Amino acid sequence: MMPSTAPMPGASLLSRERLLQAREFYAPVGEAAPPGATLDRWARRLSTIDELSCARELGGLSDDELGVLEAEFVRCQQRPRSDRLRQAVPAGLSIAAVGLGLAALGAGSVGDGSRIVLSIAAGIVALGLVLAACGMVSAFGLVHLDLAWGTTGLHVGKLDEQHPWLYKAMAVTRHPAAEAYRQDVLRRRGPLRGLDCVLMRELVRAHDAVDATRFARAVAEQLQRPASPGVLDVPESRIVRIRSKVPATR
Repeated sequence: MMPSTAPMPGASLLSRERLLQAREFYAPVGEAAPPGATLDRWARRLSTIDELSCARELGGLSDDELGVLEAEFVRCQQRPRSDRLRQAVPAGLSIAAVGLGLAALGAGSVGDGSRIVLSIAAGIVALGLVLAACGMVSAFGLVHLDLAWGTTGLHVGKLDEQHPWLYKAMAVTRHPAAEAYRQDVLRRRGPLRGLDCVLMRELVRAHDAVDATRFARAVAEQLQRPASPGVLDVPESRIVRIRSKVPATR
């Protein structure tokens, strides 16, 4: 059965969300990225897909590549704007202030000169307000990229004492499947990062979903049965993480 492409309830007719839903959120990004814009590329990618999908894609990078992204986020924790309207709001307010000052000077004049000065001042104030309004609209339109920039930084950051997901990661590693994932990442790639917390949480959720398919009578009997001394009675895990086999070199 093909997946449904019907839009989710509440989606706006003018939003990009409907377009992404129609093509199953397929929004590929070219491999080539300009120097110094790597984190911005991933932030734009995260703004079009969900958190788990982005964590899966970032998880394929090496520890060195993730370290480069982390260093870029440490240098600039707020997304730098490079569009033409990034200075529109302060420039517009400055122009409007000049127009108001000119209007104050023209108010002291008499005759036709006063009307000309006030007309010019009104035009300058209107120009400044329009420019400031365009800058504000542009800034609101880029809010999702600003949020994605910070979320990407959380994904690529090491799970150290400064990371806000540190205790969340510690909690999920109590599950055997998440602990096995943690050991595999430490052995294969390097230090755990925020994206690993997302993937471990999803792994635990998948195991919980499998447990929810067990017959209620069997679960009730297991819950009410006292454990034997020295024996920990836990349900059998039905999800096995399959590792890719590396061909042996001769």
